[in-house]
Amino acid sequence: MGFIRFLFREGSPIIFSIFIVLFAIESITLKFMPFLAIPDGYIGMFVVSVVSLGYLSIQMSLSAFAKVGYDGPLLDLFLSLIPLITLIIIAVLGFVGKIPLSQFQMFGFGIAAIVVAMDIVFNTMILFKMNRLANDFVQMS
Repeated sequence: MGFIRFLFREGSPIIFSIFIVLFAIESITLKFMPFLAIPDGYIGMFVVSVVSLGYLSIQMSLSAFAKVGYDGPLLDLFLSLIPLITLIIIAVLGFVGKIPLSQFQMFGFGIAAIVVAMDIVFNTMILFKMNRLANDFVQMS
């Protein structure tokens, strides 16, 4: 049970970052792990969209059911920065030319960037707002 809890709470940004990296290094993935390769085209874009929306739904459900009054939001903010840092590193490596990115991969990274931005902005804003309201409620009573 603890492993499943880890996968959903702290592990989901790490797993999403690993998915982003595997998506970026498609040439290596095709050679060594062809079962993990995401095909170009509409099926691949569907897979990328489903994984990105799955990550976002996990993060939103965690923020909706988060306990208030402790330092959990700060940890969630730092963990949500892991996929953002991964996307920035891949974007810089793609811009420099170290990782050749196809147009399909660029669109997939655009979807992932939108999802990560929504996670960081909305979910952390909700968590910090809930904690602030909980602290204000404790002070008023």
